Amino acid sequence: MKPQDTRLLISVVVPTRDRPDLLRRCLDRLAPGAQTLDAARYEVVVSDDGAPGSAATALAATHPWARTVEGPRRGPAANRNAGAKAARGEWLAFTDDDTVPSPAWLASFVAALAPGADVYEGRTTCEGGFGSPLWHAPVNETGGKLWSCNFLVRAATFERVGGFDERFRHPHMEDQDLRIRLASLGPIRFVRDAVVDHPPRRQSSGARLGAYRESEVRFMYKHGAPRPVAAALLRTIVRYRLGVIRSTPRSLDTIGAFWSLARELAYVRGHVASWERASAAEFPPPSGGA
Repeated sequence: MKPQDTRLLISVVVPTRDRPDLLRRCLDRLAPGAQTLDAARYEVVVSDDGAPGSAATALAATHPWARTVEGPRRGPAANRNAGAKAARGEWLAFTDDDTVPSPAWLASFVAALAPGADVYEGRTTCEGGFGSPLWHAPVNETGGKLWSCNFLVRAATFERVGGFDERFRHPHMEDQDLRIRLASLGPIRFVRDAVVDHPPRRQSSGARLGAYRESEVRFMYKHGAPRPVAAALLRTIVRYRLGVIRSTPRSLDTIGAFWSLARELAYVRGHVASWERASAAEFPPPSGGA
């Protein structure tokens, strides 16, 4: 181990909201002795977007070493930023409260650190698999995604780009927006051995999934997609959802997935025009553009 590495301090940021059992399972994997990285070299900051003091109360007896801070209750992007602001480490490692970090997660990131690289994405798995089109989890086996549940960034670089854009109010696209901004500063390296498992979870209702697409419209406008974006967005939704349905066994959930898709499309059709107007006002086209 290099001498400079022994002085390294990582702050693990875990955003949470009203999921104490899942949070405890995640923190069990980050407890002193559970990670192969020396516990003296990292801290865990839990940013709680639930009722004031709820996470601190839930963890007081079982995980007193985890430091809790109150989130601003303005969505996941703002909650992650709150945890980062409270962090003391040179590096920030982000994961989510419903993940299961591997024992070598942090040590693998440390072993991969190299001059000239300030951002590292880990491998995100779903060992439970997907037996239904209504179950979902983020998976990143080869890199290029920078899911918010598994990456490491130098704190100064995170601050330099302004952290997560808090105007992304839903849990959707805020990490991909950050990925683009971080990539503009330098390479993002994939660390295959820095593994976090994300057990599958039942997806939200079709209407709520539709509401999340507001963030996608905003993302497309912010990053220069051809306007208007409604038709492209609707095609993307249909293509993705049908691909999931085809790749999973037929069951009653297959019917539920088609119903969910119909509700998602209906919600988007009913709101996309207002989303586009708001995004156009926030991100007007370049001079001479459409």
